[in-house]
Amino acid sequence: MITVNFTGSVSETQRRAFEQAANRWDRIIDTSFAPVIVEDQTLNGINIDVSIEAIDGNQGILGQAGPTILRPDDELPIKGIMQFDLADILRLERNDSLKDVILHEMAHVLGFGTLWARMGFIIGSGGNNPQFIGTAATREFRTLGGNRLGNVPVANTGSFGTREGHWRELVFGDELLTGFLSGAERPISRMSIASFEDMGYLVDYTEADEFALPSFQQLAEKGITEAVRTCDLCRMNRPKPVVLNKKHNTQRSSIFMHS
Repeated sequence: MITVNFTGSVSETQRRAFEQAANRWDRIIDTSFAPVIVEDQTLNGINIDVSIEAIDGNQGILGQAGPTILRPDDELPIKGIMQFDLADILRLERNDSLKDVILHEMAHVLGFGTLWARMGFIIGSGGNNPQFIGTAATREFRTLGGNRLGNVPVANTGSFGTREGHWRELVFGDELLTGFLSGAERPISRMSIASFEDMGYLVDYTEADEFALPSFQQLAEKGITEAVRTCDLCRMNRPKPVVLNKKHNTQRSSIFMHS
């Protein structure tokens, strides 16, 4: 179970967005684990510390989101952080994007994109065609009609935290977990759910949204015709997580990386 801990001033509307995201992901994946002691707390589900505060104003750094402490056995998250710039959050509320941004960024706290490299799921890193090689996600990609001999294309543009940490938008269009918010509906596909299974979670595929690979015309109609575009999701920092010491249930401080 995902527990969201709010610090500072967070409005009721903003709280609901985080709580709804946590509920959605809890229906999709099993985030429970055997009890561990972290910072004098006994935890058996992922804890996410949430704050909204002034950082650098509108259109600057959106914030930071990702896992901070990992389990000692499978290195899945125990704790994570979601911190957002107040001016950017208010803008996202005005343009009705807040819920999808929170849902998207919470996936990164759960390990989507943020733990792929350390788990060995990325091939072709740094090149023109990096791919995710998890067997379950690749199976679902091929079921969608993707490259029957290849693996899942991931983002090949952007900086740390964007590149190789999302599905490739020019292939997957408005799927929630590309690096851009495109279209009016942002579905969570079976392929995205399968990527969590590859990481080691138990998942429920019945919670997937309807999704089909878009044609080039459909991509163009959504405004997705260029490999490089400006996006909110590209302006997120990612924490560098540490692994909980199994013997003593202690951990070192996290070091935060810039996106």
